[in-house]
Amino acid sequence: SVPKIVDHEERRRHITDAVCRITLRGGLAAATFREVAAEARVSVRLIQHYFGTKAALLETTQQHVGERSIARLMRWIEATDGSARAVLEAFLKSFVPIDDESRVAALMYIALYTESIVAVIDERVEGRRTTEAQMAYDTIFEQLERGPLVAGVDPRQEARLITALMPGLGQYVLDETITAEEAYGTVDYHLDRLFAPIPESVEIQE
Repeated sequence: SVPKIVDHEERRRHITDAVCRITLRGGLAAATFREVAAEARVSVRLIQHYFGTKAALLETTQQHVGERSIARLMRWIEATDGSARAVLEAFLKSFVPIDDESRVAALMYIALYTESIVAVIDERVEGRRTTEAQMAYDTIFEQLERGPLVAGVDPRQEARLITALMPGLGQYVLDETITAEEAYGTVDYHLDRLFAPIPESVEIQE
């Protein structure tokens, strides 16, 4: 018989998808190797073979969720007119959970963020969280610098403020304190306060 060709990357994604489903139901504490193995219908030994430790499993899960979120964001940005305000609007609204995919991304971020504060998972997970926060700040600052902004707006201070507040806005949607539509309205309201209108004769900066 011909040996079966195993797609190892697909198998890893199958396992990390199981981690997401378990985390959505019971948090990271529920995502033990045994529970993940049962959810993914594979052996515990196979998970240990691919990931070694729970920290590595969580890191890979976060990476896979992040890749899907970035791909989604890129599609949203491509649909804009390319202006700084439109790009930043797409970026900020991508933090708002509006369907299963974005809900998984938001919940995984919160779960990993909380775990990294209350317990030492692994330096790699903590480092990835710090890097993601810096990347978010850099993206926001870059678009604010493109402007045009209302007189008196400090791009660096605004970038710090928005970076800190956006995860909380997403969490408010998750716990149904506000709706996704209300969160979108808050984003629009704040951007309207920051960006000056662009005259029709002015070309958009690339």
